Amino acid sequence: MLQLEYYPRLYLSEGINREKLEKLKMDLSVRPEKAGVYLLALAGNASDQLDIYASKYLQQKYYEQHLPYVVGIAEEYGEAVGIVEQIVKEAWAARGDAQLKEYLLADMESADVECCFKNT
Repeated sequence: MLQLEYYPRLYLSEGINREKLEKLKMDLSVRPEKAGVYLLALAGNASDQLDIYASKYLQQKYYEQHLPYVVGIAEEYGEAVGIVEQIVKEAWAARGDAQLKEYLLADMESADVECCFKNT
């Protein structure tokens, strides 16, 4: 069972309501291949900012040791790209740049939330 961490102000595509979100979170931790969604996560390396991938990839052994920090969930890939565009616009308005990882981490720090990617 995966113990995913979620951004406190999780970005969601329009079709995901609170009830559906709780079911999706359970599916992602127990049987990610059945969730059928796309995840937006902080990139695990210093050269990238965000990753988008199908939830079915969470069943790979790699993710048992390298859990993604999920900042968004979308029902379709195009919606995931739209969420990235939204985050870029927010970062640009707030900071005047497109340093998405820094923008999201700063937002988490203001919400007193810790994350494993602070030093990347």
